[in-house]
Amino acid sequence: EKHKDLAPMTKHSTAKEAAQIAQLANVKKLILGHYSTRYDDLSAFKTEAGEIFKKVELAEAGKTFEF
Repeated sequence: EKHKDLAPMTKHSTAKEAAQIAQLANVKKLILGHYSTRYDDLSAFKTEAGEIFKKVELAEAGKTFEF
C-alpha cells in the first residue's frame, strides 16, 4: 500500500487489492508476482495480502507451483 497511488497509473493492483479479489473469487491460493525493481524485500507484499487472504505465495524466479 506504500505506493498505492501509482497502481492506477501503471494499471497494476496492490497486494491488498489482489487479496480482496482472491477472496471474492473464492480461489484456493493467491500467487503474487510481477514486482517493481524498486522493492528489495518482497515479504511486505505477502504480509499485506495475508491480512486479508491467508494462503498467499510469492512468485520468484525458478519457483514452481502445482495447480
